[in-house]
Amino acid sequence: MCHLDLTAMKAEVRIRIEEAERIIREAEEALKSGLYETCCISSCYAIFHVIRALIISMGMNPKTLEDAVHLICLSREKIGFTRDDCSKIYRALDIKSEIDGGYLRRITKDVAERTLEDAKEILEKSKKFLNFTP
Repeated sequence: MCHLDLTAMKAEVRIRIEEAERIIREAEEALKSGLYETCCISSCYAIFHVIRALIISMGMNPKTLEDAVHLICLSREKIGFTRDDCSKIYRALDIKSEIDGGYLRRITKDVAERTLEDAKEILEKSKKFLNFTP
């Protein structure tokens, strides 16, 4: 595992959280415009930026997103996540896998709304853990 110095780590965490916030705003606009697939994909990527910020803040550097998700869920109580939060993260990972594999079914408004709400909840809990202030 590679360790970043503290200043670089804090900067990277801030960049990741700010990117997640930006992507969530884009997902909200996509939802309003009826672009449900775009909303869902953006929401998933926002979650992954948050996961990366959490991993970096914990001084870890796993090789894959799947490993990062697994490590975060193993540390869920420390972060303040519930099992349900981890289910939301794994659901986003499944959606991404479907997209990458070309197997994604048509995204409905309900799926897009749920995924966006999941992203917002994961972001807010993570910001609390990270003591993130804009």
